Amino acid sequence: MEWVRALHVISVISWMAGLFYLPRLFVYHAEAKPGSVQSETFKVMERRLFRAIMTPAMVASWVFGLW
Repeated sequence: MEWVRALHVISVISWMAGLFYLPRLFVYHAEAKPGSVQSETFKVMERRLFRAIMTPAMVASWVFGLW
């Protein structure tokens, strides 16, 4: 059962790190010129962070927390 607790802690840390980093990306994106390459790069970074890291980490936190 210790491995479940370890996976829960790891997933919570990943989720919280994403929650701290995503607003920073939003600020950088807001400061970028609309339609620029930098703006498009921030869009991709925000989407990847949210969909590929934060959402699975949130689901894993819930699953391992309720297990």
